[in-house]
Amino acid sequence: MDEFQILSNFNSFMISNALYLAGVSFLIWVTFRAGLRIYDNGAPILHKILVSIFGLGVVFNGLQVNAFLQVSWENSAYALSQLENISGNSQSFVDFLGVTEPAQFSLIPANPIFIVWWLAVVAMMLLPVWVKKDG
Repeated sequence: MDEFQILSNFNSFMISNALYLAGVSFLIWVTFRAGLRIYDNGAPILHKILVSIFGLGVVFNGLQVNAFLQVSWENSAYALSQLENISGNSQSFVDFLGVTEPAQFSLIPANPIFIVWWLAVVAMMLLPVWVKKDG
């Protein structure tokens, strides 16, 4: 592959990743709404379990989308670094990521801020479902 093909594949992936991220964001909102509805009105244990499973599934999908993004970034940078001659912009991309080997897929985000963010999302999904409303 040449530089243009690598960058074209990367940009095509970014479009599909953005669509998946939009879907995950919508499903996060749906789960928040379901949790708040249970918090306000109460629900049988089966509903609480189903909303919890759904929410954890949404988080899993979100982590996958994030992991695919990270792998694509790193593998694109690695592929560019293996070419003999690349443009200055591509070299900046390679230098920014500092990748020296092909990426390994991991559901654990590489950025610690994302770890905290996903933990907050899980808490915001599950707490309204399982904590009783005062009054």
